[in-house]
Amino acid sequence: MSRSNYTHKSSNIQQKLFFIVFCMLVFINPFPLGSNRVWAWSFEAMVATGLLLVMVLCSLFSNQCISWHRLKKMRLELKLIALWLFINLLYLIPLPIPLLSFLSPNVASAYADLNQPYGFLSLDVYASLKTLMLSLYYFTLFILGVILVNSRWRIKFILSLLLVLGLFESIYGMYLVSIGQTGTLVQVTTVSVHNASGTFINKNHLVAFLSMTFIMGLSLRMIIARKIKDTTHLDFKIRVIRFISHPLRMLDVSLFIILAGIWNTHSRAGLASFILAMAFLIAFVFFSNKSKSVNYKKILSVFALGIVLLIFVADDVNFLLNSLGQNTDDSLGHVMNSAQGRVLAVNQVLEHYPSYWFSGVGPGAYQVFFVNHRMVEQTAFFDHAHNDYIEFLIEYGILSLSLLILLLVFLYKIFMFIFKTRSNFYKYLGICVISSMIYMLLHGNMDFNARIPANLVIIILVISVIYGRIVMSSIIKSDN
Repeated sequence: MSRSNYTHKSSNIQQKLFFIVFCMLVFINPFPLGSNRVWAWSFEAMVATGLLLVMVLCSLFSNQCISWHRLKKMRLELKLIALWLFINLLYLIPLPIPLLSFLSPNVASAYADLNQPYGFLSLDVYASLKTLMLSLYYFTLFILGVILVNSRWRIKFILSLLLVLGLFESIYGMYLVSIGQTGTLVQVTTVSVHNASGTFINKNHLVAFLSMTFIMGLSLRMIIARKIKDTTHLDFKIRVIRFISHPLRMLDVSLFIILAGIWNTHSRAGLASFILAMAFLIAFVFFSNKSKSVNYKKILSVFALGIVLLIFVADDVNFLLNSLGQNTDDSLGHVMNSAQGRVLAVNQVLEHYPSYWFSGVGPGAYQVFFVNHRMVEQTAFFDHAHNDYIEFLIEYGILSLSLLILLLVFLYKIFMFIFKTRSNFYKYLGICVISSMIYMLLHGNMDFNARIPANLVIIILVISVIYGRIVMSSIIKSDN
């Protein structure tokens, strides 16, 4: 074996090992309460950072180990991410009280009362440091995803991994509901028997995870189904046998179970966001599909029948109707009480935002803001605003626009890629990535899934999976 062949083979083995570690990181992410604890995501962040450092060191000794050429074509995105990280860093820099008073008078007054010569833009420096560390972790995962998920086989493997995670969370969540329990794999506590939460803290976090895994699992199905041969010329009995025995049926069953898990969360905002995201996905596929090789009417009909069947056989339909306030005054009151806290949180932010409009109260410092400006009507304590938009607005002020611009750049680039590519593989993948992002944007109106590491990791992962191909779109060939 020549030296060049040996080096190339060694590089392939190294890349495979890097990809395996990356997949293991993705796999463990949802189990420890959706990684919504510092010890959980900090461990994952150390693994991700260590993996990236090893990759960098490997590339220093061999130019065939890792290719970084994709990052060179993402200058705008990397600049915006760097700006976001710099903004988070600003909240950790001690500033003289006069300068702090100029930038954020209300925050400065809190430090001035302590008779200190300096202060921070954040009311909770520890929470802001935690947010910065989380942002660095997310950035590391994005880079790893763009670099390591560099083939169709790896893309399909990642989609399959997400499907497996969604399947497990659905089965585990419904099992706990059946015995009137909830909790992690190591801690189970008694709660309402009606709301599946899986290994997450509550139903709203689980429904977001399941919805995105369902959408990405559906993308895997569309990718595989696009190459199914036409069997209309065969005998009906043969067609039925082939349909039942096809490996896609296992995938269909998995998606159906995830759908059942979504239903069993009974999350009103989550279910509504999921339905709207799916409606967008179906409409997008319908209007952008140029190939007649895939019969989407049959695919969608199967899922529609599955939903109807699930509704009719579920024994908890009455509970959902009650919780939606359709049957009794008590249930209507339950819905109103649930929504009242969120409305009060929105009003609280809108009332006091002019005092913090420039730099906010600091990343992660919403609960300090809540306590400082708590209303008489707010009988419950909120550590999150149950609305991602107003929470980012009050924590970052006008600086939150940088995150919005970054999100719009991602959306725009993926949209344009979908319309330009001639590859059905990447078109279907892109549509489902957009649909997952739309789900998070919709659910963000009534919850805070952007603060749940496991759910944000999924969004970052699926964006990175498609984004590696966007920067290489000039070499993509048609595979119709």
